Amino acid sequence: MSEKSILRLTMSATVNAVEWKQLEQLMAAARITVPKEGDGVLIHECHYNPETLEILFLESYANENELIKHAQAFAPVMNNHKVDWKINKIELLGNYSDEIFGMMKGMANGAEVNLYRKVFKNK
Repeated sequence: MSEKSILRLTMSATVNAVEWKQLEQLMAAARITVPKEGDGVLIHECHYNPETLEILFLESYANENELIKHAQAFAPVMNNHKVDWKINKIELLGNYSDEIFGMMKGMANGAEVNLYRKVFKNK
């Protein structure tokens, strides 16, 4: 796996208070299904602040194909555990294609979506 192909993603969102239990169920399902997707999903975490009802997804994929495979594999889980949240911001880090960038902008429902293709290396 080339470090140049690794894609990272963060998405912040605010969850509707009455949906918090549904979010917990979604994350429980993710802990079961994501590891079954294989080694292409490098990181898949959801950090949260229950006081503000804000969540932050932190995801990393070996390459764009693995991101697409994850989206396809995880869609049924998302459909079974629908959560009412408002996306605040999406940050894409890596060499995302214009097609995937456009797709992410489309799913953001008007939220800010930023793409960072360049990185300063310390080594």
